[in-house]
Amino acid sequence: MLKKSAKVIKIFAVFTAFVLIAVMALSLSSCTKKPDIAAEDVSAASDTQQQSGQTAENNPASDTTVAEETAPEEQQAGPVTVTDGLGNQITLDKPAEKIIVFTPSALEIINALDSMDKVAGVDSWSIDTGEPLAQGFEGFGDFQSLNMEKITAAAPDLIIGLVGWAEADIQKLTDLGVKMYIVDANTMDEVYTEIENMGAILGKNSQAKALKEELKNQVQDITSQLAGVEENAKPKVFYEVWNDPLMSAGNNTFINELINIAGGINIVASDGLEGWPEYSVEKLVQNNPDVIIAPTSLAPDASTILSDAKLSEVNAVVNKRVYVVPDNPMSRPSQNIIKGLTMLAKAFHPDIFGEFEVIN
Repeated sequence: MLKKSAKVIKIFAVFTAFVLIAVMALSLSSCTKKPDIAAEDVSAASDTQQQSGQTAENNPASDTTVAEETAPEEQQAGPVTVTDGLGNQITLDKPAEKIIVFTPSALEIINALDSMDKVAGVDSWSIDTGEPLAQGFEGFGDFQSLNMEKITAAAPDLIIGLVGWAEADIQKLTDLGVKMYIVDANTMDEVYTEIENMGAILGKNSQAKALKEELKNQVQDITSQLAGVEENAKPKVFYEVWNDPLMSAGNNTFINELINIAGGINIVASDGLEGWPEYSVEKLVQNNPDVIIAPTSLAPDASTILSDAKLSEVNAVVNKRVYVVPDNPMSRPSQNIIKGLTMLAKAFHPDIFGEFEVIN
């Protein structure tokens, strides 16, 4: 399996969770640590915002801009109070007119709510790596180095940040009177909450409600089609989140929840492991998964894993059920997570959902 350079590990650690997904103590974002795979996983430069050309009605994995489907609502004038991912309560006198967004998943939600005109700037990393929604915006620093002077001069109503920011930076922003909302979403329920909170922050409550309900209905459609599948008919799954050392996703992770919803059995969670543990090749071979999933940041295509001699006797390799998926829709806590869920459902149960295909 492929190795990564220290520079790539650093970038992957900074943004990769939740997705991937907030995890392994986000101090792993330091380049001296092993990669952190959080729900806010932004490691790959996959263009997750590309439109599929289909409507959400006939394609459950399509992007959706709810504002195009919902009658405009008058922006509420009163105070707005939301609770962020760290449990902090944030109150605004009125919906935000100017925000700086350091969290790509939040930017995806804001785009779906047709509120990009409220964005004054984004994180520099997203601009540098070609994130589609970040292009054309000014950068205000990245995960490890915020540009305090620029932030102060911009005078935003709110900064939307990522869990794991240095305490010193948070304290400095607090001292400057800058309000912050920190994203830390690790479950589907928390994705729904993020959508609602972004709607409240922007004064787009009805659009956010519609977006959340659409996502919930798409997820329910998948689970309802799996209702009759017996436990012994569910494939054993290994999700490779890192390759040197070999790491996977256990209990209490976003990836594990997606595997369960899509009708798979996560062998790492079945071993009682939590978070993002190292997992030996010997254990992988012993547990003999039926399906192996890997992100494109680790393998350009399935042949990278299929040709690994150490895995030659694993069922997933023998039966060529190895699938490489884009990182972002598997890990970012936004409405686009339905793409990742749909890919997993197709990989696990092609007889129900059709043959696997990559959905960017």
